[in-house]
Amino acid sequence: MLCRFIPLAVLLALTGCSPEGEDPEGEDHETADSGGKGVSAAAGLATVVGQTITVVDLDRYERSLPLNLHSKKDGVAAYREYLQSLVDKELVLYEAKKRGLGQLPGLEQKLTKMVNKRIAGELSDEIVSAGVSIIEEELRAFYEEHSLGWEIWPAHILSASEEDAREIIRLLDAGSGFSKLASERSLAGDAEKGGNLGGYFDESGAVTGLRDGVFHLEQGQVSEPIETIDGYEVVKVLKKRRISFELMRPSIIERVIRRKGNERYKAVIDSLKQAYGLRYHRNRIHAVLDGVHRRGLDKTMALEPLFEYKGGAIKVLDAVQALINVEKGALPPDSVSAFRALEIVVISDSLLTLEARARGRDQRGDVVAWKDKKRQGLIASQLRVDVVAGRGKSTDTEVKAYYERYIETYRSLPGIIEMTEVLCDTRAEAEEILARAQAGERLEELAVRHSIRSAMKPVGGHTFADSGRISIESLIQSPYRTHFGDSNNKDVGVLQGAMEVQDKYSVFRLDQPYEKLLMSLDNKLQQQIRTDLRQQREGALFNALIDSLRQVYAGQVQIDEEAFSRYAATR
Repeated sequence: MLCRFIPLAVLLALTGCSPEGEDPEGEDHETADSGGKGVSAAAGLATVVGQTITVVDLDRYERSLPLNLHSKKDGVAAYREYLQSLVDKELVLYEAKKRGLGQLPGLEQKLTKMVNKRIAGELSDEIVSAGVSIIEEELRAFYEEHSLGWEIWPAHILSASEEDAREIIRLLDAGSGFSKLASERSLAGDAEKGGNLGGYFDESGAVTGLRDGVFHLEQGQVSEPIETIDGYEVVKVLKKRRISFELMRPSIIERVIRRKGNERYKAVIDSLKQAYGLRYHRNRIHAVLDGVHRRGLDKTMALEPLFEYKGGAIKVLDAVQALINVEKGALPPDSVSAFRALEIVVISDSLLTLEARARGRDQRGDVVAWKDKKRQGLIASQLRVDVVAGRGKSTDTEVKAYYERYIETYRSLPGIIEMTEVLCDTRAEAEEILARAQAGERLEELAVRHSIRSAMKPVGGHTFADSGRISIESLIQSPYRTHFGDSNNKDVGVLQGAMEVQDKYSVFRLDQPYEKLLMSLDNKLQQQIRTDLRQQREGALFNALIDSLRQVYAGQVQIDEEAFSRYAATR
């Protein structure tokens, strides 16, 4: 007997078996076994309530599985599990159709929306990408025009008012030292450091006010008072440098392509508006705003068109639902914002869908097959919903018991790692730095003079400073976290290296201890446990359904053991 293997998520996502057993490449190939015999790609391995599972189906299924869902068994046993998965899929689909789930109201409408989204997206990608090209001169011009690559090392003084900030500037003009004034008068937490922010920042790391007020300054210059959420800032540029065009070229290409793609997309949509005669009923946008903000929507007005075009219309109610679904709480406050949002989320997709259907994309063979697979998935999903509905809830007592039973799993990820690093190009250089640090030189000073970290692309979750200081956030993978472990206090202050990091070599030191902490059973964790319990219970219920289907339809499932054995022997 075939054993259970199929995970729920995989079962519900499984696409339909090829009804005609066609090969992916359109060829009826054979797989030769050790005896020279072949297994036709169209050969049936099993029949399930009248549906044939072929060699192609099993091959496709195996290839579609992510590595973590591959069978832990070897050889024939693994392929028996894969075949059982396909058998179970057919049983679930048959039972769902038998219960009339393929005729549920709204199914075809949902499928149509899915097809529309796919063909509109494909058409958009093709039209836009076909009209976008770039040359080297454009990239260099973009680099200069937008003053890209500039980084500053700032110091700041935070004041409570603009008047106080201007007094700071007056004192600076009179000859007072910036660092001394910061330590005496700044309200920021880094006042004792003279307001020194400890490293370089690019424009992406600054809010708009600071970016506009500081990045045009030269090294040594001081800004005018800049209003921020904390008060008024006076900023001095301690150092300024520029990343070369060559290093920034990949990111510039992305930005230029994105900009030109947006321009091309707008041009395409504008041409479609003309082609389909788009008309606006602007006087009805206030009804849309009333509906969006729950102020009441007149039933008659809800069915009136807000936009009309050849082949269709977007009603007031459609616009209300679209804005509520897409904006996720950031609802447009006025008619201008509402029209702008609708242009993006409704009109463009509607016109692209019309054009895609006019070009027959919805009738293309691969789209029709994709739609059928989506239909099967929706039907199977509905059967699961019917089986588990309302049966996965858990009580407060059950949640607490689960937490206490698995309490060791409810410890937070390691805290932030604070360390110092000198990164070198070669192992020999790193070993020399290690020897100098062990001889008494400060690692921070060695980092300023010798670390190549500042010339490298930033790594997500890591904050770097030219003094070699690194902060690593808890959720980010890092070779240092792998080295130090989930908690560590034994390595604090210990010089280590040379260790390979990003194809370079590092000398480093852990500066503070960190550890994993027990998570409290707060509302967020309770909800997580309820979700885990619900998924476990629903999984058990659905597995019980599959077991029952195997028994009920046992007489309508036939495995061709000879064909399967010959197939498995060739793998």
